[in-house]
Amino acid sequence: MNVASEKLAFFEGMVVQEIEKNVPHPLLIQLSHGGLSVECPWRLFKDKKIVLGQTDFLHVGRRDFNRGVLDEALRDKMVQRVEWLDDCYMLRVAFSGGYVLDLFHDSGYQEGWELFSDENFSFLSLPGGEPELIEKDDD
Repeated sequence: MNVASEKLAFFEGMVVQEIEKNVPHPLLIQLSHGGLSVECPWRLFKDKKIVLGQTDFLHVGRRDFNRGVLDEALRDKMVQRVEWLDDCYMLRVAFSGGYVLDLFHDSGYQEGWELFSDENFSFLSLPGGEPELIEKDDD
């Protein structure tokens, strides 16, 4: 997937502008020239320790607290690297500050995530976890 690797590099250097978390889905991270929409399990970790995960938002009494943790961890952070890990069908996004977000598809029937640009392309996880790069014409 050489083309996908080149497209994923497009996101490096972008800054997280806004974070929206609805229960249980989606997680929406707005970047300076695109974004990431997540409707599958995810986990955010730092220094090899999980900071927060998708299931943490199922605990009703901690939703607001967890939104604050997520916002504090990622807001204004820069994307340092985006990787597609083909052997385990996982998207990994590394941010400044040592934070890493892993997205792993868990459905044979629904899309899992979409990394999209304002340059007319998307990289998404199709039902079953297979990734696809979609480029749109400007016509």
